[in-house]
Amino acid sequence: MNISQICGLLAGCLVMVSGVIISTLGFSHLQQQAENRIQLDAQRQLQRLTIALAPSLLKQDRISLNLTLSEWSKGPELTAIQVLNTSQQVIAESGQARAGMLEISQPVTQDNVAAGLLRASVDLAPAGQAARHYLALGLIATGLLALIAALAMYQLADRAMRYLRQLSVSLTNWQNTDKPLQLPPVPRIGELKTIHSELNKVSQREQHQRAMEEALGRFVYNQPKQPLPVLHYHECALLFIEIQDLEILQARLSADELSEVLNHYHKLLSQAAKLYNGKLDRYMGDGIVMMFGVGQPASGGREALHCLYAAQLFLGLHNHGANTAVPVSFRLAAHWGNVLLAPIAQEDRTECSLIGDTVHWAYHLASNSEDQRLLASQELINQLMDHDDIRWDEGPLVSDLHGREQNSYWLNTLPEKNRSLIQRQIKHITAMAENA
Repeated sequence: MNISQICGLLAGCLVMVSGVIISTLGFSHLQQQAENRIQLDAQRQLQRLTIALAPSLLKQDRISLNLTLSEWSKGPELTAIQVLNTSQQVIAESGQARAGMLEISQPVTQDNVAAGLLRASVDLAPAGQAARHYLALGLIATGLLALIAALAMYQLADRAMRYLRQLSVSLTNWQNTDKPLQLPPVPRIGELKTIHSELNKVSQREQHQRAMEEALGRFVYNQPKQPLPVLHYHECALLFIEIQDLEILQARLSADELSEVLNHYHKLLSQAAKLYNGKLDRYMGDGIVMMFGVGQPASGGREALHCLYAAQLFLGLHNHGANTAVPVSFRLAAHWGNVLLAPIAQEDRTECSLIGDTVHWAYHLASNSEDQRLLASQELINQLMDHDDIRWDEGPLVSDLHGREQNSYWLNTLPEKNRSLIQRQIKHITAMAENA
């Protein structure tokens, strides 16, 4: 089955299912209404009959009771009526009760004196017959509507699929040959017109691109790609910077505005990384990683210090520009450990993918941090044993990747000389940006 047939079949099935459900609900409702009406009519008949039978029932006059019952026009719904005295004995009856019928009763009183009881059998079958009649009509109408909907949907879908089939053939020929893309005639459906217009632009750009490649190909020097580096672990310090509420920024800003804002903060991070020998990279989600000690012999304490200095420099630059039109919040975490750099060959370059529990733990640590504060792991602080002049505050207990709780610490203050150096760097970078 093709898509047009499937669409027609689905449309017919949906209309059929909807019609069956509506018809079934209507059948139940009509049957209930008819049964209630029959029961109410029967109850009213018994009420009128009690008035006629009350004097005879008080006198226990069986002959009068039977004559009254025989002359009473009870209708087809009341199949049997019984008259009971106060001792619940049947003293008169008319008709014959059948199994499965509804029994109703009506007390007989006169001058507030109980004279007996009327009991009747009510046939509710006519209510079901009438409801089934309407159910049959509803199902016939549903079948006709389902057929019409299936045919209409098939025609509409086939009109769209005809263009898509022709387009598939054109794209296949375009892919397998060097000829330019030849599009089928413009369709009548609005959405397909949009696709056709965009593909037409693609075809034009492709033709221009081919011409440009042919012209520039004479001036391109083809250099063989450099061999990929060998996989190995790097022991380094990681500064993980998580951008908060990036989805909200994407909803509020246009693409150009968002790009401008992120480029501004990318410059700040790049300046911090450059001053302290860090390497900036993108990580999954909304995270940015700054690595210290990759590609050079790691000394532990130096890379850990550079990690702290770069974090404070970035926060200082960020706070200095806090009056920007679109402020962005960040959560920072610092960690130490082994990171595996996996090379990935691109067309004209080689990129590296960060792998290892150290990166994941830094990401997890940053998610427990707070706005504009640096949260450091115990592993990083262990590399700073010779730097007791750095002040830390007790941080939250954070469960590691194995479920064990680990200590973490908030960076309080750096030594005075380092703070002064960072302040001078902030002023210098800010002045350079303003002059530019």
